[in-house]
Amino acid sequence: MWISLLAALTLAAQAPVASPPAPITVLVAPPDAAGAPSHVVEFAQEHVAEQLKARGLEVIRVEDVTRKLTASKRRALLRCNRTEPACLKSLGAAGKAEVVLVPELGQFLSGYRAGARVYSSTNGALITEHLVPGVGEDQLLDALTKSLEVVVPRTRTALRGAPAMPSMQDVPPPVVTRPSQPKPQPTPAPTPAQPPEVVTSEEPAPRAYPLRRWAWLPAAGGVALAGVGTLFYLQAGDKYDELNTGGTPPTTVEDPDGVASSGRRAQTLSRVAFGLGAAGVAAGVVMFLLPGDEETKVQPSAAVVPGGGMVGLSGTWP
Repeated sequence: MWISLLAALTLAAQAPVASPPAPITVLVAPPDAAGAPSHVVEFAQEHVAEQLKARGLEVIRVEDVTRKLTASKRRALLRCNRTEPACLKSLGAAGKAEVVLVPELGQFLSGYRAGARVYSSTNGALITEHLVPGVGEDQLLDALTKSLEVVVPRTRTALRGAPAMPSMQDVPPPVVTRPSQPKPQPTPAPTPAQPPEVVTSEEPAPRAYPLRRWAWLPAAGGVALAGVGTLFYLQAGDKYDELNTGGTPPTTVEDPDGVASSGRRAQTLSRVAFGLGAAGVAAGVVMFLLPGDEETKVQPSAAVVPGGGMVGLSGTWP
């Protein structure tokens, strides 16, 4: 018996142990970022590289590859069309990577279209892609993370195959436990139903504006008085011009004092008409805006003073 046990242990020790697969090498190419600001592109590219490392991939940065190339080769490699197989094969060969990942940050009217495309560096064929349209600038990193959560498992399955399922011999049998019988709980006595509480809300009555329909009367009178004041103002200007020029040659002003008196009278009348017109318009505005409260007493007033006039409102509000 001891000899059989020793032979079994020897064979188990000599059995090959399955080694884990090597990590996938991925070259992070410059993003397709039409219209995106440069600082957004830099943050997004760094975020994609860190997320790929966190998921167990070996990341190769394109700047580390192009640093070793000449200026002409570097310019040709960075400016090639990253949707053509020849460009993708060149990027993969330069970085010695299995796949090439091209982030996308296209800016449109509805927002950014963020995501990632994974290509094979052997033939430049598309392995998988995942794009999220209509993304705001503050949600770009989250959208890129969601895209990587989709494309990384697909890439790993395409290159390494599906993960091996454990055999039924390695799976321990499930432990069946019988649920304990719950103890019967005493049934609570029914409580009497309470009638629903009725809540009544009284809406305030809308405010009445009884003076609003008559507000056009003083306003119309004020506009008419403003027109009369304009006529007197123009007449006073004509008298002033007549005195200033001394009449039209060969005629002269025969009664300058009378002309001056007529001009002053026209000027005074124009000021009075303007003042009364302003008072009428103000009264119309007050009648249109004020509600019909009994305690509200507002009265427009106008007065003529030497050299002009005054318009005002007086009253009390509750």
